[in-house]
Amino acid sequence: MKTVQARTFAIFGLGRFGTSIVAHLAENDVEILAADRKPARVEAVADQVDQAVVGDASDDGFLQRVAIEHFDVAVFAMGEQFEASVMATMMAKERGCRRVVVKALDARQAKILTRIGADQVVLPEVEMGAKIAHTLVNANILDVFDQIPGVNITERRPDPQWVGKTLAQADIRRTAGLEILALIRAGRPQIPVAPSTILAADDVLLTVNTK
Repeated sequence: MKTVQARTFAIFGLGRFGTSIVAHLAENDVEILAADRKPARVEAVADQVDQAVVGDASDDGFLQRVAIEHFDVAVFAMGEQFEASVMATMMAKERGCRRVVVKALDARQAKILTRIGADQVVLPEVEMGAKIAHTLVNANILDVFDQIPGVNITERRPDPQWVGKTLAQADIRRTAGLEILALIRAGRPQIPVAPSTILAADDVLLTVNTK
């Protein structure tokens, strides 16, 4: 089945999470509507979006005016306003919005939002906490990217026992369960990484493994 890429996005709630989504979406060739109840927040992102409007996402009349049903994705990023998130989710689905993504603050909120029809619920604080904890447990891990469900893509330094060995000798796939996607040395990526490459302590490895 062919996957249809989303091209139009409506972002409601322009706190740190919402504005971060807007900023990243703006780097792509997509249409963006950004909305918040506070005019100052709307004004702050106006130059990054196609439409910047002041309004309350929990008001059905407002959702009707912005024609939410015509957007591929609606993101409700009002995590601190749970009742508003619930109302907005229900009304967006009733109006035929194709995909509704909602911010939640905890697992209880996430469960409720899923039950009332949210297509995806995100818990930024929880997910970031897990990500940071992962980097704290293993000092060699520099960053973790959760782009694909069930898969960890990690940016990391070589473990001490790998340093000075070739990739083949380190046998990272067997001993650590990791596939090496790329090696970055002195700012230059090596793709693919030759089995004869000798690993150095300051190399950066881009690895992938299943969760």
